[in-house]
Amino acid sequence: MKRTKKQQAIDAARIQRAVTGILIPMSAIPPLYKHAEQLIAGGADDTALRAGVCKFMGVEA
Repeated sequence: MKRTKKQQAIDAARIQRAVTGILIPMSAIPPLYKHAEQLIAGGADDTALRAGVCKFMGVEA
């Protein structure tokens, strides 16, 4: 299912909030973003998204 530009912007904002305060190497951004999109597609709320991003990056939530 194709997401609208509005939904893409909402998802991008959620991902940005989830990674706030985490030092992320530039090379990790594309796979991290893809992982976060998969979590969102799976119905993750903001708390689960933050936890999933932290786990993916290997940092404590």
